[in-house]
Amino acid sequence: MKLLYSLKALLFSSLLFLTISTSAQTPTTITPGICQGVIADFNTSDNGFNSPSIYGSIFDSSFFFNQSRGYWTDYLPPIRITAPGFPRAQSILSPPYPNPNAVGTFNVGFYYIVNNPLVDRFQIRLISVTSTGQGTVTNVEATSGLQSFAAWSTPVPYVDNGPSPTPLLNGFEGFVCMRLVDPDITNGPNTTYRVEVAYILNGPFFAVFDNFSIGPLNIPLPVDFIGMVANRNADNTVNVKWDVSDEINVQEYQVERSDDGRSFTPVGSVAAKGKSVYTFNNYNVPATTVYYRLKSIDIDGRFKYSGVVKLSGNSTDSYADKLSVYPTPAQSEITVAHKKLTRGAKMVITSLEGKTLKTIIPAIGASHTRVDVNGMTPGMYILRLDDGMGNIQTAKLLKN
Repeated sequence: MKLLYSLKALLFSSLLFLTISTSAQTPTTITPGICQGVIADFNTSDNGFNSPSIYGSIFDSSFFFNQSRGYWTDYLPPIRITAPGFPRAQSILSPPYPNPNAVGTFNVGFYYIVNNPLVDRFQIRLISVTSTGQGTVTNVEATSGLQSFAAWSTPVPYVDNGPSPTPLLNGFEGFVCMRLVDPDITNGPNTTYRVEVAYILNGPFFAVFDNFSIGPLNIPLPVDFIGMVANRNADNTVNVKWDVSDEINVQEYQVERSDDGRSFTPVGSVAAKGKSVYTFNNYNVPATTVYYRLKSIDIDGRFKYSGVVKLSGNSTDSYADKLSVYPTPAQSEITVAHKKLTRGAKMVITSLEGKTLKTIIPAIGASHTRVDVNGMTPGMYILRLDDGMGNIQTAKLLKN
């Protein structure tokens, strides 16, 4: 557990009954789970999580990713430094994950700090994301209902031993681990799951969300994509090359092409052979702007997409030193094309007013980085890339 920052413990007694609606088709059973494997510790990045403000009450609130602390919390100077209102509801939403658990089950675990775990509540909702020929379908498949933190953990007084205490972070810490059991939870190759954790809090004190788990082990996705490039030849052939690391149980790579950067169609595949660099030739490609991405498929059906590379109609190479963002306008995900990066590089997405909304740490050696923009409201944003060597580039991002 990372070092956190708090004051002495304080019990605050008040009881609040709130309900949050759900649309799971069948009742969900909840049992103690198995959550030893933390897949998002937030020590260096937000891990693609976001905190939408969705409940609409006067004390509706949000978590903020506090990079200096390494967790999600209310406290983020200068955005929020004063005591939050109460009672309040705030939630955090994970990126999509394949289900690493048995069919019909899903484990969810997280570390918390709240003021009063006997009175404060949480709710977990499991949201499926299924790709179909007609588009992407989302649905709430399982829900825990409102639960007491104390009922699912052993809270202990939170004691701060750090040099810079977080103000108004009083109370108790613990780790919730729960298994959702529901026949609506499937393990299809086209379905992933987003986990929403909502807090219902009853005092003017900050709270913390950290160390997220979805199963008994650290679950690696099939592969880490480092870089990808497309080269156009004189005979209308496009050569796609990509390099990978941590290739674990990958069966094949499917190469997909698009005319608009949104709707992709498979154009071929390459068997995984434990190499670090792969190549694929796409023949008879029209002399127009085209986009490519990769889909790695694991031997157990799990899959992962690479970023998207853009090959302009008048270009022979998709690689460029210029920072660019596509597709635009974006819906749920963008690809950022940039020069190859070294250690220390960082991307930041801000509002036009300069408010930091998301921080991304690109992979070392990457030339394309995928960024989840779900949860961001429609509008114009600024993406800023610091290559770690004092060089700054910016680009505009339009979200619809």
